[in-house]
Amino acid sequence: MLSFKPCVPDDLEEYSIRYEYKSSVYNIRIRNVYKTNEVRKFLVNGEEIEEKQIKLIDNGRIYEVEVEI
Repeated sequence: MLSFKPCVPDDLEEYSIRYEYKSSVYNIRIRNVYKTNEVRKFLVNGEEIEEKQIKLIDNGRIYEVEVEI
């Protein structure tokens, strides 16, 4: 599973991570919009995920993950 419990300073606006799981790539962008260190939005390829986590899949695809905290 891919989930986040970020703890970032208020002055850090955003950062990116490239995560590879077997043949798949997850391009992750953390945006410090609310400055709460709590995940408010979790999007994968533009679709909001209510559970705020996803199962990692080995399918050779590239996923764009955006997390707003």
